[in-house]
Amino acid sequence: MLLRSLFLFATLSPLAASASELADGGSCRNGAFPSQQHGFALAKVTGTPRLYLLGDMDGCPAKGEPACRQRSYVVSGDTVVTGGDLGGYRCAFFPNKVGGSAGWVDRSKLQPLPVAAPSLKDWAGDWKDGDNGLSISVRGGQLHVEGDAYWPSANPPPEQRPYGPNLGQVEALATPRGADVEFVDDSCRMTVHSLGSVLIVADNSECGGMNVRFNGVYRRTGAR
Repeated sequence: MLLRSLFLFATLSPLAASASELADGGSCRNGAFPSQQHGFALAKVTGTPRLYLLGDMDGCPAKGEPACRQRSYVVSGDTVVTGGDLGGYRCAFFPNKVGGSAGWVDRSKLQPLPVAAPSLKDWAGDWKDGDNGLSISVRGGQLHVEGDAYWPSANPPPEQRPYGPNLGQVEALATPRGADVEFVDDSCRMTVHSLGSVLIVADNSECGGMNVRFNGVYRRTGAR
């Protein structure tokens, strides 16, 4: 009877995921979200007072709650950035002033939001992800970017980094294709996807000192 019950749960539960699905789901965590996820979109959390972000290790998210529950959660009305699906789960990222939090969530609790294709002026402005920043302006029919990135932070304590942070910089000009643009500065390649209110940024690890990455979900901080 127990085996039969487990079989029925795996067959009928909207949150059940096969082993192959779990293997192909990619990482759903803060640092890996921009480079490991795909199909980026916006969604509103609905129908729940508290939706916890679930981890992606040790058999999660297949174990469900409470085994996979992280401390971070979102509530009805919150807007999240979403990535790929894994069974009945969807990878979600909730941005905030200090970066943000990522994890798998029940995708039935997400309502997709429309995102208009960006015009050139929609890209322009100052964008921040933690200490990292990008300044984008329009030059003719192209976008010009200047940016700075830091590791482990812009102002690490002396006991952590006595000689200060590792630094990264980018300056480039490029033509966007729809909601995507790739900036190239010597060996540094940085891809940017626009969702209007946020930018999803990923680089090729060649944009600065050791461990410095521009990867992140950037929010607008300055006027266009």
